[in-house]
Amino acid sequence: MNEHLIIPENIREILTGIQNISAHLAELPLQAHPKLPQFERSIRVLDIDAKSKQQFIYFNYEQVLKDKETGEEISISLPTPQWVIYKETWSYLRDHYNQPIELPLAEPLENLATDKVKVSSYLYMLWLLKNNKVGFTELLTSYLQDFVKTHKEQLDRLS
Repeated sequence: MNEHLIIPENIREILTGIQNISAHLAELPLQAHPKLPQFERSIRVLDIDAKSKQQFIYFNYEQVLKDKETGEEISISLPTPQWVIYKETWSYLRDHYNQPIELPLAEPLENLATDKVKVSSYLYMLWLLKNNKVGFTELLTSYLQDFVKTHKEQLDRLS
């Protein structure tokens, strides 16, 4: 494509990186599968379908197993529970250490004086990305951690 150009080494490295990048959006490591500990496990995000008018995001992904010794991908179909962030889904507002922000209650209760700040997950994701508060992969990692906690039993099944 660029054969007609004299390409400096630093630009050549960038072009090589672009040509060699994987086609999936992200691959995020998971803990080893409890019944298949001989494999490394990850979630590979294949597609994201975001609907701004309806305010939801659907993540299409697959669980991937790789042999720890050879790195070879193993073709086993593992469960993929639906991963959707709806308009009604909420998250905790987080500080720059990625910890939920906790504030005093306007009217403290007998056994509760503080609570975490809740925000719409969909709008919070957009705000984080649009205001350069977090990178795309970091955002996916954060939401994936919550998703895995919620769906651990389903993800750990073999069929």
